[in-house]
Amino acid sequence: MKILYAGNLVNVGYSHTSLCREKGLDMELLMQKNPEPSSDPFQYVPDLNEYPSWIKFYDRQKSLWQLNVVKMMRNSKYQLIHSHVELPIFARFSGKKFIAHTLGSDLKEMAFSNSLRGLLLRQAYNKASLVIYSTPDQLPMLDKLKINHKLFLPILRDLRLFKKFQITTNDFSENFTIFHPTTHIWKSKGNDILIRAFEKFVKFHPNSYLIMIDKGIDSKKSKQLVKNLKIENKIKFLPRLNSSDLVKYYNLADVVADQFIEPGLGGIGMETLSCEKPLLNFCPNNCYQGMYNESPPVVHAQTSEEIYQQLIILLDEQTRKDIGDNGIKWIKKNSSSEILIKKYHFLYNSIVDKVPFKTIMEKLKTNF
Repeated sequence: MKILYAGNLVNVGYSHTSLCREKGLDMELLMQKNPEPSSDPFQYVPDLNEYPSWIKFYDRQKSLWQLNVVKMMRNSKYQLIHSHVELPIFARFSGKKFIAHTLGSDLKEMAFSNSLRGLLLRQAYNKASLVIYSTPDQLPMLDKLKINHKLFLPILRDLRLFKKFQITTNDFSENFTIFHPTTHIWKSKGNDILIRAFEKFVKFHPNSYLIMIDKGIDSKKSKQLVKNLKIENKIKFLPRLNSSDLVKYYNLADVVADQFIEPGLGGIGMETLSCEKPLLNFCPNNCYQGMYNESPPVVHAQTSEEIYQQLIILLDEQTRKDIGDNGIKWIKKNSSSEILIKKYHFLYNSIVDKVPFKTIMEKLKTNF
């Protein structure tokens, strides 16, 4: 069985495909030529010198690129297509069985829009053999679209690079350091909520520093807010980081802050827990009810006041260590690549073999 993974937003497709191939699955990746840095494997894999032969490209700069995507999907060597973002639209016309995997704004915005793409994406979800979602905020949206053949399954990420190690000296070692690597999109990430919380916190604990990455449509707004609040001397904006630099900053930080609008864990959350650091994030205790057997050990906060109060608690070193210890234990138990690859492999075989959806769900509960 040969599988095509279509899409590589923030290197989700590359991580998934490479890990599955390591376990013997015959899988190729279809991704956009000349991608954004965040979706380029060269940014994700530090020692990658050239694209592997199992990566195929489509070029959005060429006319009729959509037809070329469908043509590649129709290649007789593929028995199944696993697609995300807008690629399920094309998979629908491939004549192949396909999985639609929702990642975020594709479901939240595109699928609910009155545009042609929105209509086609909704139709693709309905035609898919299975719709996979990986964060809890997506479940009510799929329910609203009346998608019944849906399944929660975490994104398959290669977390081997993200691990705890000691950094002996750095420019922030004398400070209580908060690392915020999240893209600046206020309406979905709440970066402004964190900045306002930090402005209050740094008055309580002046020996503190907030490190952010200069990326996203609202990065300039965040800089202006920092200036308005007169805390420029306590904030550092870094350029976009590759994976090697990212893991370094996870480890030098005392706390990692992610997002405060949409509930759940994204890639940053998984990487933080893997590095055994406390994750400050919007993730209530019941967030993953019915999805994971136990809630992820996240330091939950949503408002600026809640963030401020949690930061005060996290000043205690032993508290941070205990949370970090619980985080890595949770990752190994609930989101290890070994377990997830087996689940995805089972799904692929079941769909190709035309196993009924109800039977698939029952076997997932009893066999894994």
